[in-house]
Amino acid sequence: MKTFDLFDRPANWATAANAFRDDFERDDRIQVAPWGGYAILGYGELLELARNPAVDGMAPDPQAMANTPHVYTLLARALFTKAGPEHRAERSATIAAFNGVDIPMIVAEAAADTLPATAADLDVMSGIVRPMVRDIWARVIGYNDDEAAKLETAVEHLGYVLSSAPDAAEADRADAAAQRVRELSLAVVERGSAFADVLRQKLDRNLAADLIAGMAFDALETSSVGIMASLRIAARNADRLQPTAKCADECLRLASPTPFTMRQTTSAVRAGDVEFPSGTTLSMVWAAGNHDPSTFAAPATFDPDRERLRPLSFGAGPHACLGLGIMRASLQHLLAFMVERRPMIKGELLGWYPFNPAGPEPLTISV
Repeated sequence: MKTFDLFDRPANWATAANAFRDDFERDDRIQVAPWGGYAILGYGELLELARNPAVDGMAPDPQAMANTPHVYTLLARALFTKAGPEHRAERSATIAAFNGVDIPMIVAEAAADTLPATAADLDVMSGIVRPMVRDIWARVIGYNDDEAAKLETAVEHLGYVLSSAPDAAEADRADAAAQRVRELSLAVVERGSAFADVLRQKLDRNLAADLIAGMAFDALETSSVGIMASLRIAARNADRLQPTAKCADECLRLASPTPFTMRQTTSAVRAGDVEFPSGTTLSMVWAAGNHDPSTFAAPATFDPDRERLRPLSFGAGPHACLGLGIMRASLQHLLAFMVERRPMIKGELLGWYPFNPAGPEPLTISV
């Protein structure tokens, strides 16, 4: 069986399809992960395993995070690292909290408040994407404007956690930021909001604050990166854009802003001819599944009318990202803006940059 070597290759590719083309041509759909366990690349294998209740969340390693105890606590208590009955109960409560909020109205209002009537070389990330994402999630959860600004700064400092090559000098700042995110989230729970009140009714006060803190950290960064990556795809295909869920999904599929996440088996499971014993670490390479030619014909091609096979942009199954609907709705408003206003977007539109901390150069927009 081949050993997964994506990290040993050049950092950037023309497309994600190029990055995984040789793997699929050789039918290397499941590979040995050099850090332990297996890397899952095939769409069918990913979907089968993601839907298997014996493939569950994976908690962070306390020894590896001994120097950042507040970061460890933030991640360990977040929904996306939980497993078993605990995860199911907390996920159910979080879904109920989302159902108590008028998300379409919130996204529409945030888009109307953020999208510019006129602009000259406005930075897309700092001038549109981050403010819109911050506004949406502040309204969903119940942060006030001051708390939302502090949360955004704290999440920026927590970038240390997401780096493939973290700078040890940033550890203390990241740990303080994790503590700040928790404090801001507890303030919302104690003050009350439509979202927080549902969580507090179903869970205790501290657990509600933990879940909100973990979700806020994940949501602000993941949404901003995902929307920005998708807008590069959209700008590259401006003449074919449609303000539809299909088109938004196609942008997210090609961008694959969350390249992979980790899962762990809680009992023996099988995918294809491979059996994974209980306790096996699985690296779920969603970006590969999104470019599997056996599922997506011509996977490098932008097709806004592609049959709506579910892209794996943010996982699948019981651990799929609960914020995907918010991100898709946000992206649809941005696509509508691009279709209606025909803005001029300048900057690097080519390339797939999943593991490059700096990423491509910024985009600017003029309307």
